[in-house]
Amino acid sequence: MCEAGRVASVGIESRSVFGDSDNGVMSKFYDAANWLHVDTRESVIRRELLFGEGDCFERLRITESERLLRESVFVRAAEVEATRRSNGDYDVKVTTQDEWSLRIVPRLELGSGPTVAGISVTEWNIAGTGNAIEFLYVSRPGRADIGGSYFNPQFLGSRWNAGLLAIRTEPGWVLRETLGYPFVGLVGRWAAFQDVLYGERWFGYFVGDSKDRYELALPITQVATQVGGALRVVAAPRGRATKLGSYGLTVSYERLSYGDAFPRDSATAARFALSDEAIAALADLALRPREDIRLNLVVGIRGLDFIRRRGASTLRATEDIAIGATADLVLGLASSAFGSSDDHVLAALDLYGGARVRGNWFSLVRANVEARRDYRERRWRDIFGALQWTNLWLLGPGRTITLEGRWSAGWETTVPFQLTLGGPWGLAGFAPHRYPGGARAVVRLENRHFLGSIGRLMDLGLTAFVDGGQMWANEALFGVNSGLRGSGGLGLLIATPAGSRFAYRLQAALPIDSRSRLDDLVISLQIEGPLRLESAAVDPQLLRSRDIALPTAARHLK
Repeated sequence: MCEAGRVASVGIESRSVFGDSDNGVMSKFYDAANWLHVDTRESVIRRELLFGEGDCFERLRITESERLLRESVFVRAAEVEATRRSNGDYDVKVTTQDEWSLRIVPRLELGSGPTVAGISVTEWNIAGTGNAIEFLYVSRPGRADIGGSYFNPQFLGSRWNAGLLAIRTEPGWVLRETLGYPFVGLVGRWAAFQDVLYGERWFGYFVGDSKDRYELALPITQVATQVGGALRVVAAPRGRATKLGSYGLTVSYERLSYGDAFPRDSATAARFALSDEAIAALADLALRPREDIRLNLVVGIRGLDFIRRRGASTLRATEDIAIGATADLVLGLASSAFGSSDDHVLAALDLYGGARVRGNWFSLVRANVEARRDYRERRWRDIFGALQWTNLWLLGPGRTITLEGRWSAGWETTVPFQLTLGGPWGLAGFAPHRYPGGARAVVRLENRHFLGSIGRLMDLGLTAFVDGGQMWANEALFGVNSGLRGSGGLGLLIATPAGSRFAYRLQAALPIDSRSRLDDLVISLQIEGPLRLESAAVDPQLLRSRDIALPTAARHLK
């Protein structure tokens, strides 16, 4: 018996990237682009829906279907509308519009001038199936990184997803296979996954705070696998937020070993005269090769609602801002009885809170911390923490001000660890290798303005920003105390097609210093998407050091 009626019919309309043809100047171009792009298949859209014909009508499943469609990288816009019949049943119409799914991003590096040192080419929607494939090439001294990845969000026509990755790096290969069934929006009741990784890579330690780059490479071999699952329970409805609790178990295995470190660029090392000294310092570091089998308990609670806004962190796209709170706890037990190299408990806590403070002022905060309790040595080690606090002010059509604070740190580390103050995780006006250390704080203020659209081809935006921050050595290898530093700059945003949720960001920034010169200019190019602080990594630079089981489990079981 369906008290609210049933879903009588479901109609799907999938629109091309540039919409229907018209008689404008660009009509021939739009027609050609639509012809080159294969529209998303109706079956792909239908499988993303949380309801079908004959099901009982539930408003939450309607709104969640719309939100999940918007989260798909190959969908630019989605609307799900329900019209009630005289008998109480509903006709549901689903309308989507595709993103331009081919993305090409060159990798820029600075030296005597900006040069292209690599490129990534990604197709997000192969033949309209929703499958994604990426090819990557990065030029490096000795041997370039080259590889690719494949992701299928509807494996064998189901809600399971599958991914493969293979990259040939300088030291060897990185190979990964993933199969997962994540919680489906706010209505999913179970999740499961398995993940396998084999990786040979460098951990790059930067030495000193000079504008010249000196990097010490530590070879790492990592073999890891994990399998797990979780269940959800639903609390009684109260207010707008959907309140959920989850609990699950994972079993993880990891083998981590290190080789002998060496300078990446022997010519630079000779100029610095630091080669032997740096390698000796790394040899004295208490790095621990390990082989662990661990049983992990995963517990989470969440109460979330989503508010739709246009142009919150994009130029003109509709976004879903998470309002409410979540908390996720992981407790893992590794014991020599399981075959582990040491006895420890892993504890990790991940928190999120989002609120509409007033009008169109949104305040979002995310924090996580993790640590191992070593029972043989009776101490805590490998302690990592990160915090991000983002405030958004939507001041009117096409203008948003963002004030953001970030903090990251590590203590008592027995795994490779180092942060830097420059680069995409720190100050935009400093190169990524500047000011290495163990604790970083950054504040950034940005004013983004929508300039206008060129037909249906693209949206243009301009951003002006200033940032300031500091690095503390904090016992990190080669760490320095930077003192207070700042930078400022301008950026050009290009979202194509018009209304896209993803934009190319080309920006230039300079240090705020009386000694700054034009050759200190830092130029970068990247793709930006919607802000999803409730699920995104707080500090991607920390992922090099965090326990691999935590981000893997979070991605599938949150």
